[in-house]
Amino acid sequence: MDDRLTEDLPFKVLRREWQPVAVSEELKQGKVKSFVLLNTEIVMARLTTGLLVAENSCSHKGAKLSIGAVCGDRLQCAYHGWQYDKEGNCMNIPSLINPPETKLKTSRLKKYEVQERYGMIWVQLEKDELTTLPDIPEFENSEWTYLIGPPTKFQSGFRREIENYLDMTHFAFAHSTTLGKAADAVVPKMEISVVKDGFQMDAPFPALASPDEKPGKLQEAHMRQQRCFLPNFTTIRQTYVNGDMRLLVHIPTPNTHDECTVFWSIAISPGFKGPAPADQLAFAIKVLDEDRFMCENQVPKEVPLNPSRGGWGVLVTPGDLLANTFQKSFRQYLLDRSTLALV
Repeated sequence: MDDRLTEDLPFKVLRREWQPVAVSEELKQGKVKSFVLLNTEIVMARLTTGLLVAENSCSHKGAKLSIGAVCGDRLQCAYHGWQYDKEGNCMNIPSLINPPETKLKTSRLKKYEVQERYGMIWVQLEKDELTTLPDIPEFENSEWTYLIGPPTKFQSGFRREIENYLDMTHFAFAHSTTLGKAADAVVPKMEISVVKDGFQMDAPFPALASPDEKPGKLQEAHMRQQRCFLPNFTTIRQTYVNGDMRLLVHIPTPNTHDECTVFWSIAISPGFKGPAPADQLAFAIKVLDEDRFMCENQVPKEVPLNPSRGGWGVLVTPGDLLANTFQKSFRQYLLDRSTLALV
């Protein structure tokens, strides 16, 4: 056990990482939305001049700005009408005819870094210009069909969701009526390589050679390449026998220590011979809900950073190799950033 690996360390480190907090299309012009990110409640507002993301508290009396309204290029507090621009600057105090510049300056909101990519809004609580999002060309290729799924709240920690997404042995059981209808419980050989920013696994989907029920396209044998970009950005590339491909991503954004919101999407290769995109999205929603149920019914709600020797969390079966790789890589990721004094 390493004494530096405390349970509060991940949240300190992740404040410098980009995390998705909303689907871009859901925050239309003039809309306001709140979100809990790493135990911090934020407000998002799409103004005519761009996105404002800040602490969800008015500088005056602390009223939640998420109950306010957008007035053109400003976000107005519902309590006393104070207004803020997209940089968080206080632009108007209605009770003062000529608000002093010093009063306006000291009333500035605590603003956070924000960007939009892959159809999602990403926030960084502590600015770090060295931190970037992984480049996924298929998500920005107009020849591919790109679908964004509905963000899904899990009553479990974000590391629990990541382990579930990496798991190769639960298909025949947790997904027995969907993805795992024709899955084998025996795990195939996995090729795992550790890289600078995470790790990658290549293995065939554990499909039965002679299933009792003929599988559909999404359930049939295919190659899987699972790529984890630390700390919590994970893709699965599915390649089928006829060359069709799908690329999925899961990013479980931590809300609190035992709750996360899973942001996810699917990219489908051109000319994909299988279910229509809308049907693929509906199928993925069912699969994700099965995963949510399993995650929410595990104890404890979050995977410990330092599992006790000989107790729960000691991964001993071959099928747990990928989860074990994540645990080791994530711990090293935390230690590296702690050593660099980034927290």
